[in-house]
Amino acid sequence: MVTRERRQPVRARVRRLLGRKVSIEAMIEFGLWMAIPHILIGVVWSFLNYETVTAIEKQLEPVLPAGADLMAFGLTTGLWPLLLLTSGLCGV
Repeated sequence: MVTRERRQPVRARVRRLLGRKVSIEAMIEFGLWMAIPHILIGVVWSFLNYETVTAIEKQLEPVLPAGADLMAFGLTTGLWPLLLLTSGLCGV
């Protein structure tokens, strides 16, 4: 026995899904839940690629002498997908 949802085309299902009203609060909560794995992966990646953190720290020392190490770790943690793709190209 085929249910009604299975007979509907994909476009109708997507339209029904996108037609739901979602509050700003729910969207912020969803974004925060998605940020947790991103940050955890970034911290692990920063610990495993310490040479990238030190290279960024050396570049930040003239601009931010007191907190270059923390800023470099934060940048590496937050921007790990970008650094994962471009670390071989830029030599960082």
